[in-house]
Amino acid sequence: MNTTMSYEHFIQVAELRTQVMEAAARFDFQETPKALLFAERCHAGQRRKGPAKLPYIIHPLTMACHALSLGLAEDELIATALLHDTCEDCHLLPEELPVNAAVQEAVRRLTFFPEPGVPHARARDSYFARIPGNRTAVLTKLLDRCNNLSYMAYGFSREKLLDYIDETERAVIPLLDYAKQHFHRDRDALFLLNYQMYSVMNSIRALLERDL
Repeated sequence: MNTTMSYEHFIQVAELRTQVMEAAARFDFQETPKALLFAERCHAGQRRKGPAKLPYIIHPLTMACHALSLGLAEDELIATALLHDTCEDCHLLPEELPVNAAVQEAVRRLTFFPEPGVPHARARDSYFARIPGNRTAVLTKLLDRCNNLSYMAYGFSREKLLDYIDETERAVIPLLDYAKQHFHRDRDALFLLNYQMYSVMNSIRALLERDL
């Protein structure tokens, strides 16, 4: 199976970019255009993991379009989705991002850096613990995990698939539950995010069990 063709059949950079820029113009977004241009420069030449080797910018662009399709047409949220990996992947500080302080703060909460002398598992727990309390960061993380779950069959080993599902249930689903309790106006979007995550996880788990 040609994974590049099967994925790019419905995910193409130019179309995603056009959708984001048209939304930015329609809603008079100020941060999103700056975020998109900066993300494109930061991720230039980078590829997603897996045999498809897709341009990395597909990931944040898909997240941005996902948010828009869920009715989350918010400038700071879309900008955060576009920039959420730039600090971690390109060794930047949040204050170096060409966006307002609210977007910088959301990206800061979403940036994971290993801590010297701290076990990886504990550092990951600290990372997830600082996301709640910031609605933009929470929603962006849920969008991020949805996209990664949907893509993981293209680039994850069997062991990585199981580990990623385990981390999702242990650390990300609590974020979803937190959002349900605190962000009532996002109820419809959260229902769809919940549906997507569980659908993908259950499907992958069932297929792996069938192969045993």
